[in-house]
Amino acid sequence: MAETAQGWFATRELPDGVFLVAEPAHVNSFLVVGSDRAALIDSGLGIGRVRPVVEALTDRPVSVVNTHYHWDHVGGNEEFEESAIHEFGAKPLEARFSAEELQPYLAFIDFVTENAPAFRELDEQIFGFQADETTPRTLPDTFDRNAWRLDAPTPTRLLRDGDQIDLGGRSLRVIHTPGHTPDSICLFDERAGVLFGGDTINTGAIYGHMPDSSLEAFTASTARLAEMASDVRAVYVAHASRYQMDARFLIEVARGFADIGEGTARWRDNTDLFGDPVREAYFSTFSIFLPRV
Repeated sequence: MAETAQGWFATRELPDGVFLVAEPAHVNSFLVVGSDRAALIDSGLGIGRVRPVVEALTDRPVSVVNTHYHWDHVGGNEEFEESAIHEFGAKPLEARFSAEELQPYLAFIDFVTENAPAFRELDEQIFGFQADETTPRTLPDTFDRNAWRLDAPTPTRLLRDGDQIDLGGRSLRVIHTPGHTPDSICLFDERAGVLFGGDTINTGAIYGHMPDSSLEAFTASTARLAEMASDVRAVYVAHASRYQMDARFLIEVARGFADIGEGTARWRDNTDLFGDPVREAYFSTFSIFLPRV
């Protein structure tokens, strides 16, 4: 049975005025609510309309803050009047995302949909891992596979390292963390001790093999985040079902990048979700994809 557009999403209220807005197994966005307004950190795939989902969670005006320019983080930007991105992401965002570019991801959605029932059965028998917000959905019945394209609008604010996004009674500090892309940022709510990791920190595969990725920048950025660990209570990540980790994870990821630099990482050949070949450094709680040479 196909999902409605809003049923494509799953939400969960988290501590400190934060809501998970998930497209399970695909993208995790987060709504942060202040006394005056709210910020939606990333707007997802653009498969279903995210604004009605967000407006059911808060009556504050909402603007989008993108952690970087990639299409799977900006799909719902056009539904909002205000959006912000790091200044290095403005130019890449001008390139529209065509149906031809997005079609390969549909094969991954089909793969998830086909395998989800078997995984759920095994999970119910043994693991007990899945919850509503981690259970994959089928595509909405209103979704046209052949017409899927994204046209993210020009951002209304450009961000730099150290900028503050004031929500009233709380703010998000911009931490420029290049590596995955030159414009990648994390956002830190110092009052709550919550770090939003974008694609810099992830619990599955961390993508360092993209055309504009940089291993050197990634290593420096994750080391910087690890130095903040004592001030962090929770880390929220943009992909995979383990959307929340503790501060220790920042240190583990930084150590992983350091191991690569020191030549002590374990390696294996793998493919990314598009089927492209990668070289994978693998660790107990995450892995790092780099180009296969």
